[in-house]
Amino acid sequence: MPRRLQRALLRETAGLYPLGVAAICLLLSIDFLSVLARFLVEQGASASDIGALLLYRTPWFLHLALPVGVVFAVLLTGGRLAKDSELKAAYAMGVPPMSLFRPLVLFGVVIGALSLVNNGFLEPRGEAAYQRRIDAFVYARPPAEVQIDSAYRIDDAVYYAARVRSLTGDHTLANLEGVVVQLADGTLYSARSGQWDASAKTWRLTDAQVTRPGSAPVRTGDVGLPFALESSPGETLVRSTNLSLDQVWRTLRSVQRAGGDTRELTYDLHRRLADALSSAIFAAFAAALALRVRGRAAGFAWTIVLLVAFWATWILAGNLFQAGAVGPVLAAWLTPTLATVGAGLLAARTLRS
Repeated sequence: MPRRLQRALLRETAGLYPLGVAAICLLLSIDFLSVLARFLVEQGASASDIGALLLYRTPWFLHLALPVGVVFAVLLTGGRLAKDSELKAAYAMGVPPMSLFRPLVLFGVVIGALSLVNNGFLEPRGEAAYQRRIDAFVYARPPAEVQIDSAYRIDDAVYYAARVRSLTGDHTLANLEGVVVQLADGTLYSARSGQWDASAKTWRLTDAQVTRPGSAPVRTGDVGLPFALESSPGETLVRSTNLSLDQVWRTLRSVQRAGGDTRELTYDLHRRLADALSSAIFAAFAAALALRVRGRAAGFAWTIVLLVAFWATWILAGNLFQAGAVGPVLAAWLTPTLATVGAGLLAARTLRS
């Protein structure tokens, strides 16, 4: 009997899950559609262009819809079981809550694996394609990637550029502006401009000025300085949202070894992992609550409450990170951590009863 009930529970939850994902995607796309429609009408886009942009943006919608849809499906299933007194009947027959709780959490784990594939690989490809399509409307040619205030530390030498701009069509080159390089022996190079050549692993400074310890500044003309960063400008300057999970990890390690700023890369890496893991945590939270609700209306009401709470916490964590109030790891894991605490407390009460 418990196995049959578990299979029925999973079938009903899995049946409601696509509806929940679709509903959440629709809610997320409403504002996007209004902005996109106005922009594309002004640019004279066709219906096929709008359809393509929506398709490219779908993985971004699924980033949140996949884990949050678990809450919708689990709570509505629990509400229906409570309304029809099936939960009471199961408990009266001696079915322990844990036997119903466990398959719902397993369902969340499976969705978490799907979320990881979406967040780590499908979403960055969609974002890159979406950005290229948008850029085609606005620019005659795609804009170059730009990074402000870039600093690296390699072999006890410090490299700084006020502005790094990649070259369109060549991912191994980038233009430098406001360059300052201090070598390990204290020698200081400065130049208004230069170029980063990843294939030669050098920074070439134009009309550079060199200041050696104890000496006056001297103009040396063009000079090449070794810059042994493993990543190319195309990898380092590209937005992390356009990189797959493995590319984010490699770029993070490369920039980390070079002493560069890794806050954005660290946040993006942990955010993707945390949001995927949230599926199992949300499933545990919703399952512990679903086994206690008294009817379908209560299940739907709790669905709305939890969706708003999870969404607000997720947005708050991102804003705190952007404001510099919390670190990237804490910001990325704040929502699943709070959900874990809530799920643990609620599950402890539910499974004891």
